[in-house]
Amino acid sequence: MEEELERAKRDYYRLFVLINSLRWRDFLLNFMTEFIKRRNKGSFTIGYAFHPWIEGAKDRFQDLKSSLAINSVIDIDYSKYTKYLGATFDIMILDAMDDFRPNYISALSDSVRGGGVIVLYSDNIENNKLFKNSLIKDGKVDNFFEERFLQLAKNHEGVLVIDEKGESFKPLTQKVQRPVRNIPEDPHVDIRLHELCQSKDQNKALEEMRFILEGEDKRILAITAPRGRGKSSVTGLFLSFLVSEHKFDNIIVTSPTYLSAQEIFFFLVKGLETLGLKYKLTRSKDGKILGVASKGVIVKWLAPDLAKDYEGDLIIVDEAAALGLDTINYITSRWKKVVLVSTIHGYEGSGKAFVKYLNFLREKVKFKHVTLTFPIRYAQGDPVERFLYDVMLLDAEPKPRKVNEVKVTELDKQSLFKNEGLLRHYYGILVSAHYRNSPDDLMILGDLHYERIFAMGEIGIAQVVEEGRLSKSEINTILNGGQSSGNLIPQRLIKYERVYEFGFTKGWRVIRIAIHPDYQGKGYGSALLSEIVRIAKEEGLDWVGSSFTSDVKVLNFWIKNGFIPIYLSTRKNEGLNGYSIIIIKPLTDTAKKLSLHASELLREKVLRTAHQVYFNVNPLILANILRVLPKRSEKVEVPVEYKSKLEAYLSGYLPYNAVADAVHYIVSKYFSTAEDAFLNTTEEAVLIARTIQGKSWYHTSLYLDIKPRVAEEIMRGAIQKILERI
Repeated sequence: MEEELERAKRDYYRLFVLINSLRWRDFLLNFMTEFIKRRNKGSFTIGYAFHPWIEGAKDRFQDLKSSLAINSVIDIDYSKYTKYLGATFDIMILDAMDDFRPNYISALSDSVRGGGVIVLYSDNIENNKLFKNSLIKDGKVDNFFEERFLQLAKNHEGVLVIDEKGESFKPLTQKVQRPVRNIPEDPHVDIRLHELCQSKDQNKALEEMRFILEGEDKRILAITAPRGRGKSSVTGLFLSFLVSEHKFDNIIVTSPTYLSAQEIFFFLVKGLETLGLKYKLTRSKDGKILGVASKGVIVKWLAPDLAKDYEGDLIIVDEAAALGLDTINYITSRWKKVVLVSTIHGYEGSGKAFVKYLNFLREKVKFKHVTLTFPIRYAQGDPVERFLYDVMLLDAEPKPRKVNEVKVTELDKQSLFKNEGLLRHYYGILVSAHYRNSPDDLMILGDLHYERIFAMGEIGIAQVVEEGRLSKSEINTILNGGQSSGNLIPQRLIKYERVYEFGFTKGWRVIRIAIHPDYQGKGYGSALLSEIVRIAKEEGLDWVGSSFTSDVKVLNFWIKNGFIPIYLSTRKNEGLNGYSIIIIKPLTDTAKKLSLHASELLREKVLRTAHQVYFNVNPLILANILRVLPKRSEKVEVPVEYKSKLEAYLSGYLPYNAVADAVHYIVSKYFSTAEDAFLNTTEEAVLIARTIQGKSWYHTSLYLDIKPRVAEEIMRGAIQKILERI
């Protein structure tokens, strides 16, 4: 191992050490002592990640520091790990005594530079871990993720495993290549910025990004790469070039959180300093950069909901795939100059749906796609990257398949996790169909005991989990603000809608359903779902449902298959950049009665609060929800004054604002009482956006990708139809 440490330092690749033993302290101190001995004190940085609030965690941290006589250790709270994603360490120690969570392992391992080591230690990675405990239901949980993790760790090169049976290590046999720069002979971008690049891919990207400046017309630039290729840092350097040239006055940077944009701002500042330009910073309360001003140019971070409507010259969208296609489409429709930066493979998600969207943009506007493939923090061929990609299936791709038989069968989870090829194939289907994925999803797939997995041949897969049949005491706990682990749908309806009787029912929640990319849109997903519903009915369940982040296409899939929306979250999930929707298909009379009641409550909630609670929801989402919800049976009487106002509006005698009260009245009546949705979805979305949500004509048109004038024409036509039918 000593020789391997020296070789890793020389060739700029990393090593991974997994300590899984009751003697973890001895093994950890022995390894760390050896590592420190081979490095000069003070010439390396150490990160230590843990949950400091759990009893004993701080004691372990202090014991390590005092035993090794080291003080310069950066302690990282797992719950705040995103703050450190731009930092670089020589050694990262992952305390897995209290938590063994894939997201933490993947993200923090990536912060270690070539020649460094990731050390994960635990007494037993399978038992009493925080994230895994959240998967326990009725005292049961599986270990398939951990078993596979240990097996792959022992089989991969560059990974040292220390457990009760001894040590296991395979040295690296393949060649690796350090990142090198390749500065153009006559660069358009200042050569000093090129010298800050760390790979030839970055040098090439820095020149190609000038595409956004060519011409005054609408242009969209996309920069994609696997994790760790330097896409955010080169974006920051390019911004410093734009500032130095004063190409724009007002530049906006947006991302899921301001923490994820810190790499861009760090290299923007570094570029300005290299160019000798003065600047002023705006910082958050925790010291992170939120804005940079230099040479009359302002570059500032804004949250996506604020950024999309901001008046600026250029917008940079970091980790664009994580924001969802609704938000990205809104931004690309509204802004004239857009730079989309996103991870293709990595712990943020696969971004495959995002890549499809880029192909759509290519046909629509002047567009350029820049890719980076060479890592900058470590050598190409780094064994730890390969291990993490394999163990977390970060680059899982479904294999091409011919449809011979599409029979739906239930997969045995243990067999699936022992068949690496099949697991990679099916997981690749799941990743391809969902824009937001994380390593945690693989642990959920492997360890959730009550989950059942259904496959349609080798072209489709669905994860289903049983929920409900709660006791009175469990229901009362939820009503009083408590939790019920593993009962997402019943809990939402009990806690937020106070439909407590729903807790007594039992059903299946479809966690994910996906079809191979080659066979999407051909009815296979509906066929798989239909079979799941049949089996559920056969097994005596009350309902089948699902919860997902609001998306027009996904919502329409469920509605098309006879599912009814019964819940829409009132708070946006910032991590997923959307509002959660729950849909259900009742299978028994009891479930039908309760779901009807819940859907009526949802209808009234949307109509009465969309101007406030649901103002930022895509009006197409609200239109598709409202058009399938049950209606009240009542005769509608339009006041004479309202009818006169509306006729004057249709004739052009009165403007919209003068008749808004009358429009609101008949629109509300339409969505409450019209048994047949005689308006089309676009007409309904215009009515909702302008009247129910209170958006301007301009913002209404942006959501629907039409001109404001067209939006009002659609409004007039819809009002005419309603008046004729009421």
